[in-house]
Amino acid sequence: MGAVTFDEVTKKFGDVVAVDRFSVRIEDGEFMVLLGPSGCGKSTALRMIAGLEEVSGGILSIGERVVNNVAARDRDIAMVFQSYALYPHMTVAKNIESPLAANRKVRLPAAERATRVAEAAEILGLTDYLGRKPGELSGGQRQRVALARAIVRRPEVFLMDEPLSNLDAKLRTQTRLELVDLHRRLGTTFVYVTHDQVEAMTMADRIVVINEGRIQQVGAPQAVYESPANLFVATFIGSPPMNLISGKVSASAGGSVEVTTDAGTVTSTCSASLSKGADVVVGIRPEHLSLSETTSSGKGLRAKVENIELLGHERHVICSAAGSKIVFRQANDAAPVALGQEVTLDAEPDGTHLFDPTSTQRLN
Repeated sequence: MGAVTFDEVTKKFGDVVAVDRFSVRIEDGEFMVLLGPSGCGKSTALRMIAGLEEVSGGILSIGERVVNNVAARDRDIAMVFQSYALYPHMTVAKNIESPLAANRKVRLPAAERATRVAEAAEILGLTDYLGRKPGELSGGQRQRVALARAIVRRPEVFLMDEPLSNLDAKLRTQTRLELVDLHRRLGTTFVYVTHDQVEAMTMADRIVVINEGRIQQVGAPQAVYESPANLFVATFIGSPPMNLISGKVSASAGGSVEVTTDAGTVTSTCSASLSKGADVVVGIRPEHLSLSETTSSGKGLRAKVENIELLGHERHVICSAAGSKIVFRQANDAAPVALGQEVTLDAEPDGTHLFDPTSTQRLN
C-alpha cells in the first residue's frame, strides 16, 4: 500500500528546525501537493519520504511499515527532480530502462525490461523517440523521459520535486494535464512539491500548505481557497491574493457581523460571538467585491482606482482604500472604470472573512 504517514515528524539541521512536527496522512492512490514558499520545508519533507534526509523526530511510515531507518533503495519509491538528470550518452530507451538494469537485488530478464520500457513510453507518448538521445529532445520531452524512468519501476509512491519549474509557461500547462492523466491511469500515490499555487490548485486531490516548517492547512484545493485557516493561507492561495483591511466590530447579531474600517463598513456572515469594538482583519477575495449600485446606504468600501490590468476575459481593477490596496474583478463586457475614479465597493457577506489580528486564525 502506498499511503504515507507523518506522525509528529521533525527535521533539524543543527539548531535550525526545517520541518516542525508534521502530522498528516497521504492516502494510498492520492495526489497530494506540498505547497509553500521557498525555504518552507516542503522539499525536506519530500526528501525524508525518499530516505535522502534522516528523520530527527517522530515516525514516518510508508504503508504499514515505519521507514525512519530504512535505506532509500529499500523504500519502493521513485523520485523525479527539478533537473531531468538523464544520461546524455544513452538513448531514451536506455535512460528509461536504467533503474531496472541497475537493480541487482531484483534482476529482471531483458524481455521483461523491454516490455516495461515500451509500456512506459506509450503512456507518456515517447514511443517514437526511444532511439534518440536526450540532446535531441525538447525540455518537455526530457521531463517525460524522467517520468517514464520513474514509472518503469512500478513503485508504491511517486515523489516529484518541482518537476515543471524548468519548462516554459505553455509546456507547464500541457505537462500539468499529462501528470493528472498519468495519475488517473496509474492509480499510484503521488506526492508533489511546488511553490506554484496554480499547479497545486489544478492538480491536487488535497493540498498541504506549509510555512516556516509547519503545516498551516490540509484540504481539497477549493476548500482551502474558500475557507483559509489563517492569514498566511488567505494571502498565499489565490491570484490576485485576498484583500485585507483592518477594522473593528461595530455590531454582531443573528449570525451576522458588521465591521467598520477606515474605508467604510462591510457585513460578514459569521457564527462566532464577537464583542463590539473587537479588532479584526477583514479578508475579501477580488471576485466577492463589486461596484455598488447605490451610494446612499452608507455601506461598502470607498476606494480610488489606481490601475487596471486587462486580461482579455476580465479586468483586475486595483484601488487604494484608506491606505490599503484592494483589487476587484470586472467582466470584460462590464462598463469600465477610469483611472482616478472614486468608487464604492460592495462585499458579499458570505465571501467576507474575519481573522484574529493576533493569532491570524480565521474567525468565521
